[in-house]
Amino acid sequence: MRKRPFVLARVGAAMVALLGFAMVSGYAPSVQAADTLTTAYDASGSTTIGSTGTTMPIGPTVLTETMDVGPNNIISGTMPIPSQQVQFDAFGFLPIRATVSLTQVGEITGTLRPGATPRTNVVTADVSYTIKLSNVSAKIFGIWTPMFVGDHCQTADPVDIRVSTPAGQTFNVFSGGPVTGTYTIGEFSGCHAFFIPGVGSVMVDALVPGSNNAIALQLSNGHIPS
Repeated sequence: MRKRPFVLARVGAAMVALLGFAMVSGYAPSVQAADTLTTAYDASGSTTIGSTGTTMPIGPTVLTETMDVGPNNIISGTMPIPSQQVQFDAFGFLPIRATVSLTQVGEITGTLRPGATPRTNVVTADVSYTIKLSNVSAKIFGIWTPMFVGDHCQTADPVDIRVSTPAGQTFNVFSGGPVTGTYTIGEFSGCHAFFIPGVGSVMVDALVPGSNNAIALQLSNGHIPS
């Protein structure tokens, strides 16, 4: 019963301190109303695709979120993820490389709540991305051979990702903190192979979709965006 006032006090203190920082620094604060606060965090980390054992860097990027400081709910937010080239062995023997792009669908939403131990906070956030593959090549007889998957090889439905503060850790409005989670990748559509429509989707679906995917991010340098 005593933990919630601490969270509210911390968020309130964060608002005052960040607004003061904005005034001193010449930044225009992004507070839309008296009961909301927009903050930004530097974000970096990685995600691992369990089916292929591929690890892809995430960031560095910036996560921006707007919180309703009454109920401590994240009501909107964005985190663009730069495209990355990844490489893995398909079926354990065929080297594949591809450019992976993630496009955010909808807003980041979530909550900030008291942790299980005194003076700790736990943040939970939900976001969806469409995962797209391009520039896919296979190393055949030692030569990287383009697969010509086309411009629309992507998940048929957005991938829902939930991250939260790991057990034993805390989230701080000023300094941020770690967040981790797991997620499921569904089937792909629109993938060609050597210009043959649909064949590429079958190949990708045999490799990528699955539920054993993990993500870990470090959020830091909380500030009011200019």
